[in-house]
Amino acid sequence: MSEEMLTPKFLTEQVAKKAVHHVLSVIQSLDGVLNRMMCHIVILVPSMKDDRQRNYPDWPNYQIEPCAIYEYSFGNMSNWPHRFDSIARCKALQLWHDRNDDRTDCMPHLLFPGDTPYWGGVKRHGIVVACSGFQPHFDKMFSGMIADMCIGLSYNGWTDLKDDLNEDFLP
Repeated sequence: MSEEMLTPKFLTEQVAKKAVHHVLSVIQSLDGVLNRMMCHIVILVPSMKDDRQRNYPDWPNYQIEPCAIYEYSFGNMSNWPHRFDSIARCKALQLWHDRNDDRTDCMPHLLFPGDTPYWGGVKRHGIVVACSGFQPHFDKMFSGMIADMCIGLSYNGWTDLKDDLNEDFLP
């Protein structure tokens, strides 16, 4: 019997997909600024095995693992000059494992064989978004926009379910 993986309750595949597709409108509006109109996007969230024989959160030993809740390819993949999907996945794993510092360069002393030397993603509040295909600064910018939108939409889903919060935060 295989164990199911638990992922965040409010950051679902549907939320991630919605965030990506909202940011795609910004991407499309920058045609002529971007070096090409093709990319791959990866969103990683924390996950853990659903061990029903233990009573979460009482058990002491559980492993948090990355789970790709959503990936999206933009542009005609048959015309891609590089494997943007593989590069984006590698960027995401490097960010997940803190082998990329979410700044503007790779960390050569932490590159493993087969790693990409490219940067262009973010790690925010426990989630990772990586994009590959554009200039690195735009990969990072779009990744940040998607991450922030995922977080905002997740908060919105959470507050929609709270019975005692029926008005705006401000009086």
